[in-house]
Order: sequence, then C-alpha cells, then structure tokens
Amino acid sequence: MSEPARRETTLHLLLTPPGGHEVQGRTLTVTTPVYYGEHVLEAARAAGIEGWLGRRLAFTRHAPDGDGVTRATCTWQLFTPQATHPGPLPDELRDLAAAALSPVRTPWFQPDWHAGTLNWLDEELAAQDRPRQGDPVVLKHWQISVLWRVPALGGPVYFKAVPDFFTREVTVTARLAAEVPGAAPPVLAADERRGFLLLDACGDAGGDPEAVLRQLAQVQRATLHLLPDLHLRERGPTYLLGQLDALLSDESLHAGEGGPHANALTPAEATALRARRPELEAALDRLRASPLPLTLGHGDLHGGNVTTQAGQVTLLDWSDASLTHPFLDANPAYLCPDGTDTDPEVLSGARDAYLREWLDLAPLDELRALHADATLTGGLYRALGYFDGIQGAVEDRREWAGAHLWHLRRLLP
Repeated sequence: MSEPARRETTLHLLLTPPGGHEVQGRTLTVTTPVYYGEHVLEAARAAGIEGWLGRRLAFTRHAPDGDGVTRATCTWQLFTPQATHPGPLPDELRDLAAAALSPVRTPWFQPDWHAGTLNWLDEELAAQDRPRQGDPVVLKHWQISVLWRVPALGGPVYFKAVPDFFTREVTVTARLAAEVPGAAPPVLAADERRGFLLLDACGDAGGDPEAVLRQLAQVQRATLHLLPDLHLRERGPTYLLGQLDALLSDESLHAGEGGPHANALTPAEATALRARRPELEAALDRLRASPLPLTLGHGDLHGGNVTTQAGQVTLLDWSDASLTHPFLDANPAYLCPDGTDTDPEVLSGARDAYLREWLDLAPLDELRALHADATLTGGLYRALGYFDGIQGAVEDRREWAGAHLWHLRRLLP
C-alpha cells in the first residue's frame, strides 16, 4: 500500500476582533487540508487562538521541489471574541488584511453570522430532543455553502447553509426527503429564507455505481408529479443547444479575469472541441426527440454526493437541481473513485442497471443509444452549472472562472 501524500501548508491567520477596525496576524505550519476551511479552527485552537471562520483570502499551491511534499500557502480570516496581540502584521499580508476589512455580501463571511446561526441550530436541535454535544466541525466554508458536522445526542447531524442563489436546494431537499425514500437526506429542520438545512446522518459516503444509478432512475420517475411545485430551471437538450455559442466562445474557453485562466483550452484544443459541434448538436437533437420525459436532474452527481446505509442509497446536495433529460445525469464514470475506474464491465453494468428502469418507454438498444448521446453531451450539462450558474452569482468570481472547463475538456476526442 502506498503512503499517503505528504503536505505542508503555511497558514496565515488574519485575526479580526470585535469592531472589525484592525487585523492582527499569526502564521502556522499545518499538515492537514485547509482550503475549504476544514482543520483551520483546530489548528488555531492548538495555537491558543479561539474564533470562527470569516473568509479564505488567498491560496497558492507551490511548484513541487522533488521531495514528495505538496506545499501551499493559505490565508484565512478568523473573527475573534477579543483582541489578541500576536505581533506586527507582516508586510506581505497588509493587502489581504485590507481586503479582510472590506464589506462582503456572503452571510457567513460576516462577523455576526456565526452566533446567530448557532442559536438557530440549538433551538432546532432542542425541538428534536437532540441537544448539541460540542462545537460544530467545519467540513466546508466557501462562497457557495457552509457544511458542519454537529455532535448531537443520538449521533451526529449535519448543518448546511447556502446563499440566496442556491435556496432552491432547501425547498427541493425538504420536499424530496418527505416524499421519496433515499432521494435526499432526512431533513430535521429547514429555513428557506436563511438558506438553512439541518440534516440527519444517512450512512457512509459513496455507493456501488449500479445501485446509485438504479436509485437515480427511481427518484427521477417517482418525482415526476412533484415537478410543477419545484419550479426548477430548465437545463434540457433544447436549452443546451441554445447555449452552445456561449459555451464554445473564446470568452468561455479562454476563461479568466485579467487574462487566460490556468485551465484554459489551448487554441488546438478549442479548435478540436468546436469541430465536434455538429456531433454534439445531433446528439442533443436525438435526446430532445426521445420518448423520455424531462425529469428532475441532479446536475452534480458523483461519488461524493452519495451515501449508503444498510443497502439504502441516498442522494446528496441538490443545489444544481434542474429540469432536464434524465440521461444527462447518468454517467457512471463520475461515480467511480476519483473518476479513474474505467473498467468497461463496471461502466456498462451500471448503465444497464439504470436503463432497465426505463424499459417501458423504449427497448434496451434504443435506450443504450440515447445514453451514449447523453454521455457525450453530459459535459455541456455539467459545465452550465458553473458557466451560467455559479460564475455569475458569486461575489468573487476568480475562484470559479475556469471551473466549467474541466467538463468541457472531457468532450475532446
């Protein structure tokens, strides 16, 4: 068994006391991931610093130097309950300190959000007779969500907060959890106005690809009657066809503010992708004309958005929910660990487990052909979740400028 990759991160903490008129600095060295905010509070406490997360202000991954250690520098803002005096602020952090004091829209990047949220959480847990047993553990803290694991009486629960452009997740998750077993985690409480979800645990991460895709098909079919009430955005074949000009434009393929994004397609790659346009259009036309109805689409179904418990598969994270052709969601390659398992038998077995749920609408050979069309064009569907979704909605677009390019690059021959 290979040893886990070693990492070393220089973690700058910009400490912001009450009043928010000054910033003080502290620098630590950590060996745990901190990009999403995980482990930051634990590292701070180990250094004698109490507080709660503000925002990640910078992250730089350094070039390898040949010793097998992955190195990075990360800067996080921490709000502190009182002033501390760790010493003068290094010159290289002064610009970031000024940014830390600038106004921001994202609620959980603001100093008062944490206390109010804990009050809401404690009230809801008390109503469930499951009082909190300790501090929440940060799993993610970034522009598009907050996710905590919360120790509670009877076992851990999960708290999630989403911004206003993702509040559909609160509505969709609560409705699915109430109506269809395994369509979403059990919902203990929901507050659409604040974008809050309190979720019960529902098993271990991941699932057998055949079982996951079978569950996806069953959820898609079982929720057809709910679609008028969910008010989903349409992301079906017709919509994808209408977005091809934008997705294949220079602005899209050479994404980035202030110059090309690091993941931008090369001119040769852009030419190769555009050469596939007739093939993509023909596949989308066939999907549009297929006998399958538009259904609930997940939009970001992968192994990290699935849990399994006692054979029950549960689908997580409905922030990208849409109305779409069902097959666009059903690429088994996204469910394999790290996307590396390309065993044809695994992929075809999961595909056919999914397609057998649709045999009343078309014969298997026809369904396989349509699934091949959806596998080809599914990268467009997933790319749009970033391109006409997150990228135009987040406050700081730099982090997301090229996120859609990973999916478009998968379309290259």
